[in-house]
Amino acid sequence: MIDKSVKELYPENKAEYSMLKLNLPEIDDPEILNSEGKWFAVLEKGEILGWLNIDKAWGRYHEFDYAMIVDTNFQISKLLVLNYAATHGNAVTGRKWLSKFIGFSPDSIPEYGRGIDAISGATISGNGLTESVAGSLNMLRKLKDHNLLK
Repeated sequence: MIDKSVKELYPENKAEYSMLKLNLPEIDDPEILNSEGKWFAVLEKGEILGWLNIDKAWGRYHEFDYAMIVDTNFQISKLLVLNYAATHGNAVTGRKWLSKFIGFSPDSIPEYGRGIDAISGATISGNGLTESVAGSLNMLRKLKDHNLLK
């Protein structure tokens, strides 16, 4: 699913992923250290095409995984829900709704109900995903500020 989306975003490129190294001795920010394993550079022949973040969000009764692809302008270019086990609230997996996140960045954080439409029957999952994406965008800013997006 992630590979297909990356190919859609970069059809001319043969992209590969490289996990960002965040567990470095000079890093003492616990939020950055806790992001180890969640952030990847999307590369072609060593050139950065963007970044991939894989994280979790909470629905009503369960966590679900999502992937966020960010371009070199630090804007979301794709958001995918990777797994969603429950039947209730599964409207958060819809492509049309997820496309509302495209263009948000650390300078423009999404808010559920303001910029990101609320979803009837998926309020908790929609809000959970929006809050998690907002947190990931804030982390992206930290990674950029600490020169860790390599």
